[in-house]
Amino acid sequence: MRRTHAVALLGLSLAGCAADAATVTPASAPPPPLASAPVAPAPPPLASASPPSAAAPQLPYFAQYRQLLEQMVSVDTSHGGETKLLEPIAALYRDAGVPVQILESAPGRGNLVARLKGSGAKKPLLLLAHVDVVPVEGQPWTVPPFTATEKDGFLWGRGINDDKSMAAAIVALTLELARTHAPLTRDVIVALTAGEETGGFAGARWLCENHRDLLDADIALNEGGGAQLTDDLAKPIAFGVGVSEKIFQTFSLEVKGKGGHSSRPPTSGDPVVALARALVKIGEYRFPAKVLPEQKAYFEAELPFAEKEYVAAMKHVIASAPRIAPADEAVLVKDAGYNAGIRTTCVTTMLEGSPQANVLPTSAKAKVNCRILPGETRAQVKAALEKLIADPNVVLTQGEDFGDAAASPFEGEVVDAVRKAVQERFPGTPVVPGLSSGTTDSRYLRNIGIKAYGVSPGMGSRAEATAGHGAHGPDERKPIKWMEPGADYFRAVVRTLVL
Repeated sequence: MRRTHAVALLGLSLAGCAADAATVTPASAPPPPLASAPVAPAPPPLASASPPSAAAPQLPYFAQYRQLLEQMVSVDTSHGGETKLLEPIAALYRDAGVPVQILESAPGRGNLVARLKGSGAKKPLLLLAHVDVVPVEGQPWTVPPFTATEKDGFLWGRGINDDKSMAAAIVALTLELARTHAPLTRDVIVALTAGEETGGFAGARWLCENHRDLLDADIALNEGGGAQLTDDLAKPIAFGVGVSEKIFQTFSLEVKGKGGHSSRPPTSGDPVVALARALVKIGEYRFPAKVLPEQKAYFEAELPFAEKEYVAAMKHVIASAPRIAPADEAVLVKDAGYNAGIRTTCVTTMLEGSPQANVLPTSAKAKVNCRILPGETRAQVKAALEKLIADPNVVLTQGEDFGDAAASPFEGEVVDAVRKAVQERFPGTPVVPGLSSGTTDSRYLRNIGIKAYGVSPGMGSRAEATAGHGAHGPDERKPIKWMEPGADYFRAVVRTLVL
C-alpha cells in the first residue's frame, strides 16, 4: 500500500496463495455470534438476525457505518476466517429483505454476495470490498490492533483503512437503500470478499472464475480511490478515481552452497555473498522513469500543496510529460510516493538462509517484489533483472502471475457522479484519475468486462501515510473528523448512480 495519494488510496496486495476448494454456505443458515477480539472485550454486537420490530428503529447511515466498522475490526481476518465476519452481515441483509448468500472458496474463506433489485432501467452496479487484512505479527502496535480504538482524534485498528471502512460503508448504505425501499434504477450487487491481500485467489478472482453470473454488472466501485487531505488535515487537496494500477510480480533468487560448519567458512563461493551482491544491484537500480497521464494529473493537483523542494521539478514534469529530465527525476525520487508513481520498482522483501547460526547454508534465497508500470511487461522486468545480476550462480525465477488488466476510462457516469458529489461538498477541489502503485481486485473485474473504479470513503494525508499509519502499517488509523464527510461523499456517489 506506502505513501497514500489522492490518486492511490488503496491497500497493498502481498504475494501468497489460497486454497481453491469450493463450498457454499446456504443463505438460510443461522449465523453464529460475531467473534470478539482476543486482546480486548468485544464491542456491542451487530443487529439481531431476528425480524426487526417497529419498537426497534434501525440505525441511521453513519451510525450504522461506524458500528459496522468497529465490529469488523474486532474480527481478526489476517489469516483467513472471513466467514465468521460475514455471517452477521448476512443476517442484517436478511432482516432487511435482501437476498444474500455466503460462498466459501475453502472452509472459512467466505465471500458474501447480496443483491438489491432495481427497475432494470440501467445495468447493475457492483460494490466490492475485501474483508481480509494483512497480519500484524512483528509490528510495533501501540494499541490493540483488533479493537477499534479512539485516541488523539483518530480511530485506530487493523483494517481501518484497508479495507474494512469501504466494506462498512457499502453495507450501511445498501441497508439504508433496502430499508427505505428506495426506487432503484438498477440492481445493486454487493460483494464482500476474502483473500485480497494474498492475491484474490480465495475471493474476487475465485468469484469471477466460478460465479461469474453473480457479478453481472456494468460498472463497479472498489478500493483504490479517495481523498488526499492537506498534512494538517484541514481540507481535501484532490479526490482520486482509480482507473489503473501497477502489475504485481514477485521474483525468487536462489544461490546454492555446500553447507558445513560455521567455524570453517568458505574462502570462495559463499552463497550469501553472491546473493547479497545481486540484491544490492537490484536495490540500487532505477528502472526508466516516465510520467503517465494519471500521474501527471496527480502532480497537477499536488502542486499547490507540495513541499518547496519538489515544486520546480513538478512544474517541469507537468510540462514535459511523459518525458522527465534527469535533474527533475533526481529531485522527485527523494520521495517514495513520487518515485513509485513514475517508474517500475523492485524491492527485496524476504530473505532465507541457514536454519541455525552455526550452520553454513546450502541455499541462500530472497524474494523481490516488483510493481510494474502499465505498458511494461513481466518479461521485460525479468530480463532487466537477469542482465543486472549478471551471475550464473544466481537463479532467478518468476513467481505466480497475479493478473493485470487494461485501465477503465476516465469518463462516463462514475466520474460524473464523483465530480457532482465533490463539487457539492468541496467546491473547487479537483477530481483526478488515479494510478495505483498497489494492486486491487479491480483487475479481475476489468478482465471480465466490468468497468471498475477506485471510489471509496477514505480520506487521508501524505503525512499520515509517510508516518506509517496508512494501509499495512503498524498503528493503522484514520482521522475521526473526516470519517463522516468521507462516508457522506461515498453515499452521494452511489445514490447518484442508482436513483
